Amino acid sequence: MKKILLGICAIGLLASCDPSKDSVSTPDAIAESQLAAGFKYTQLAMNEDGSYVESATGNYFTFTSPRVVTIYRLNASGGEVILSKGSSSGMFTLKPTRGSDPNQTFYVRSREFNGQDVTISNNVTVEVPGELSLEMKIACSDGGSKVWKWDGTVFEDGAVWGNIGYTPGEDWTSGKWWGCPPEDLTGQLQHSNTGVATGEESSNAYMVFSEEGTITTFDGAGNQIRKGAFEIKDYDNGNKISVNDVPWKLGTLHTDAATILFPFKINGGGTTPTDFDIVKLTADKLQLVYADAGTGSWSEATYWCFASNSDAAGLMAGYDEAGKSWTWDTSVTGAVWGNMGYMPGDGASVGKEGNGQWWGVTTSDEFNGQLQHTDTGTNIGDGDLDAYMTLAEGQVTSYAADGTKIRGGAFSVDTSVASDWKVADLKTDPGSILWPFEINSGGNKPSTFEVVYLTGDKMTLVYPDGGSQGAWGEASFWHFKAK
Repeated sequence: MKKILLGICAIGLLASCDPSKDSVSTPDAIAESQLAAGFKYTQLAMNEDGSYVESATGNYFTFTSPRVVTIYRLNASGGEVILSKGSSSGMFTLKPTRGSDPNQTFYVRSREFNGQDVTISNNVTVEVPGELSLEMKIACSDGGSKVWKWDGTVFEDGAVWGNIGYTPGEDWTSGKWWGCPPEDLTGQLQHSNTGVATGEESSNAYMVFSEEGTITTFDGAGNQIRKGAFEIKDYDNGNKISVNDVPWKLGTLHTDAATILFPFKINGGGTTPTDFDIVKLTADKLQLVYADAGTGSWSEATYWCFASNSDAAGLMAGYDEAGKSWTWDTSVTGAVWGNMGYMPGDGASVGKEGNGQWWGVTTSDEFNGQLQHTDTGTNIGDGDLDAYMTLAEGQVTSYAADGTKIRGGAFSVDTSVASDWKVADLKTDPGSILWPFEINSGGNKPSTFEVVYLTGDKMTLVYPDGGSQGAWGEASFWHFKAK
């Protein structure tokens, strides 16, 4: 047993040193069997009201441990996905992706005082979501629920509801007659069935689509307004259905009456339609049109515009086996990778305007002048503005401009960390994304990136120096656009 002597023994001192009284001992290293015997967990399921109940197939676990431990699972490529870190008690979640084996393993690792790791494993059975259809994945996310808000970016005047000439052409927005932003809906209550504002007349109002087939609407303060059932009919893998000889809709959103936000037909005396033409449905856009059966081209119809940024995984990787590809984006400041002051404001300002940027690479040639930041001192193809990476089914693969594979690994998205600064954390096997190097680090390849801005077309990642940094400390950034 190692002893550390705190006293000082010296010849000539009047008082002698007694090591037995002045020493501190390090605890004995724990054995694997001791960690296994001392680690206790309870498996739980979550009720609809957010409370927990014990369940043999639950996705939530509380635990206690005789040591501070790291709890993790392994992804498809063998990389660690951290579930809990730096605690001897707490709670973690184990939710496999759809189609996974319900029999899962999580690992518990203790870093001992002698520098050795002790690791045990626990085999559990958990709930695995059933496979959703493509249209339901887009509407509800692969996680099973998705938040949709008013989208004031479709038209320059911020209109989200109004009237158009029906089927003006394949681009439905070309038929716009009139519309208003969310806050102006309070002046349009003559179209409602009560004439009373409910709170949905706000840019902060939202609705939640659930895989259970329900839509729940809320005012900006989170108070429920209404709830109803829905289903998506006639969806054909994104192919358009012709109406009035125009390629027009992707399918039909069928709902209970008065279910969506401000669910009123314009100039309809309070009519609440139940069948809406889906004229756009992507990871971040939902656009609906209603017209009475038999309505001809350019006759009056009502439109609704919604947007979502709550489904980070869907925005990054899409919803089918092909996944989604991303390449370098020079449109923000011209620079695609470089350094910045950490947390200079909200994350969106970094993705939209390059807020906080100090310096960055703007051309393929400039990447070749930054090889000191790599782990090999060479440019293997990702330092080219035409290089790209594809995120699909939990894997990220980087490619040179000619399509040659550079590197790859597993990825996962953690939205539990969302804040005004970031949308989510992107966790990858080290060295998986394009030019995966922290600046001024001698080739460090981070495994957790902060997703500070994300839309269907744009993605900005940030990594603070050493993974933890105060405001305006050095951080690395990456700007990508959908390919």
